[in-house]
Amino acid sequence: MNRYFLPAAVLLFSILSCKEKTKPAIAPATEKPSTEKIISYLPVPDLVHDDIRKVDSFAGGILKKTTVDGKKDSVYISLKDFHQLVTPLLPAELDSVSFREHFTETSLMDQSTRLLNFIYTAKDTTPQIRKVIVYIAPALTVDKVDMIYMEKEFTEGDTFVQQKQTWKTGQYFSVITIRQPKQGKASTALLKLIWDPLHFGD
Repeated sequence: MNRYFLPAAVLLFSILSCKEKTKPAIAPATEKPSTEKIISYLPVPDLVHDDIRKVDSFAGGILKKTTVDGKKDSVYISLKDFHQLVTPLLPAELDSVSFREHFTETSLMDQSTRLLNFIYTAKDTTPQIRKVIVYIAPALTVDKVDMIYMEKEFTEGDTFVQQKQTWKTGQYFSVITIRQPKQGKASTALLKLIWDPLHFGD
């Protein structure tokens, strides 16, 4: 196992208050010691909303880029437009209660990127969100959320919709939407909202 994994994971979970129930030193005679763990997943909505607040405070401009079936367009938008576009894409099922009920968590250190990956996979097809991956950059002081990736699947009428969302902390938010009607060919659309000027040309 990578030597960075354990310290970073310990630091991250201490920051986010992800704790285990501890056993008493001496269990009461009438009770059995409990080995049950409290499952506490990363607060994905809080991580995203924290970055949105930074956009509200520091963004000098927000560039909206769209690509629909190969046709590209770009325009600068207001903070109000930014919120109207982002808010519907952050479903309520990201809350901790839903996560505990519908998702399993695994974690690993990606040796190529040196990022900790916390992977949340849906147990069934009940939620629209099927997968969430939180990428953490380990540090000696405070670990940083580098990126949040989400996959969604749902239907609109007779059309099957797949979405792949990427929230790059401090830089941009992108959504690839693939629509496949029961009859007819699939269409693909890309929406990208960029608030880091260094990425306006991407």
